Amino acid sequence: MKKERRIPTIIAFLLLILGMTGGVILIETGVKWFVGAKPEISPGQVKITNITESSFTVSWITEEETTGAVQYGEGKEISFTALDDRDQLSSQQDKFWTHHVTIKNLKPETEYFFKINSGGRLFDDDGRLYKVKTAPIIQEAAPASDVAYGTVLKADGTPAGGVIVYLSLANAAPLSALTRTSGTWAIPLNIARAVDLISWASYDKEASVEEIFVQGGKEGTAVAVTLTKNDSPVPEIILGQNFDFRQAPLSPTPTPVGDFSTSRFSAQPLPTPYPTLQIFNPSEGEEINTSTPEIFGVGPPGKQLDITVESPETLRGQITVGEDGSWRWVSPQPLSPGVHKVTVRLSDGQQITRSFTVLAAEGGELPSFTASPSGTLTPLPTSLPTLSPTSTFTPTPTVTPIARAFLPSTEGGIPQPGNLTPSFLLSILGLILVVCGILFK
Repeated sequence: MKKERRIPTIIAFLLLILGMTGGVILIETGVKWFVGAKPEISPGQVKITNITESSFTVSWITEEETTGAVQYGEGKEISFTALDDRDQLSSQQDKFWTHHVTIKNLKPETEYFFKINSGGRLFDDDGRLYKVKTAPIIQEAAPASDVAYGTVLKADGTPAGGVIVYLSLANAAPLSALTRTSGTWAIPLNIARAVDLISWASYDKEASVEEIFVQGGKEGTAVAVTLTKNDSPVPEIILGQNFDFRQAPLSPTPTPVGDFSTSRFSAQPLPTPYPTLQIFNPSEGEEINTSTPEIFGVGPPGKQLDITVESPETLRGQITVGEDGSWRWVSPQPLSPGVHKVTVRLSDGQQITRSFTVLAAEGGELPSFTASPSGTLTPLPTSLPTLSPTSTFTPTPTVTPIARAFLPSTEGGIPQPGNLTPSFLLSILGLILVVCGILFK
């Protein structure tokens, strides 16, 4: 009689234990291994602008067209959702390369936390919630109306709709706007706040310098420098080029621009690429809530820049200006909280120095008020809720609320996924008992 071969009980038992352990490990790490987000939808160049007592704006870009929204809350339960500004108008979600989300109806001097919803997935700031505090109410009436506006064109001369225009003014908090389909944009300067947000920004309506950075995503970027006397309108900005409108000759040719009817001016831009050294981020005296700020600007193409950051520690780096005249540099290591001074120097002697402050993290929640390379993916357990005309978050009413722009994702906030380990352990233990029963039968 042929002897029947059987696996020894102890070996079978060990194999089951190993299988159980491997299964638990795969279950715990499987999300990271198999459910990673496509880098094309990861938010990059995250910025917070337009902070008022009842609103703020979050903007970013993605490498492919995708939906975008911000999920936020007064505490760390981010139970409300704000859609892209264009989606707020159309009441439906579309896909974009650039994303500009204005969150309204907020409380003054209140801290809000948020994550970015890009392509149906939630992203945070490297494992920490983004955070921003709304401004206090200014009792003093706003100055007389003063609007900077203009038009952005693509390289082929057609209107550049849906691109983001960032405007920096000395001693003012950062501002931004989204261009219309006609390529026109408008940013009211009279309601710009000072950097500390407690008063209206003070500036010279004739001679203050405005730095304009246009982010067009796949269409490219543009940089322009002008004076406040030349910003109504700012001469046409073409993506892929850099302009200096401060000394350009102006010749009036009356024609309406966007929603404004006034004289339109034309100016001759300096040849592209940009001939002089400029820093556009950070601005002088800016408070930055990230330890690895991105420093960028423009300069003569092909020239080498020496960058020095002075603070308790001294960091040095070198970078070459690109063919389009733009350059970017990120600190190779996190900067400590406090005041820092960055100096950018060219070999011909040109140099610019800017001081900025890196804010200390509170409870490990360090947001990014300036450009950051990308957000960090966290699982999104629920899909974006459908629009409802009555589900608006209105702790502080505003004059012109936009219907269906803000909505709770669930009544109790975003549900957190449970831990599957106990369930699988019990299932595997039951399987072991069944197998042992068969082996010892």
